[in-house]
Amino acid sequence: MQPSESYEKWDRAKTLMLESLYKPDDRLRGCAHNQKCFYELMEIKDQVIEMVERMQNPRKYVDDTYDKIPSRY
Repeated sequence: MQPSESYEKWDRAKTLMLESLYKPDDRLRGCAHNQKCFYELMEIKDQVIEMVERMQNPRKYVDDTYDKIPSRY
């Protein structure tokens, strides 16, 4: 696996995590209504979304499209 692949995979995983947080979960929300904590659940969800959005990719980005340095002479 190329270093840039690792970086891109992490970014894709972050995007999927955000999509899963944005996606409504009717069963979970129903449970929250039954337990009278719906608004608290939504507050936590918003905080987690903000946290994930701020996360920096820990993998180093490497531009592997340029693999050879040309000789000058």
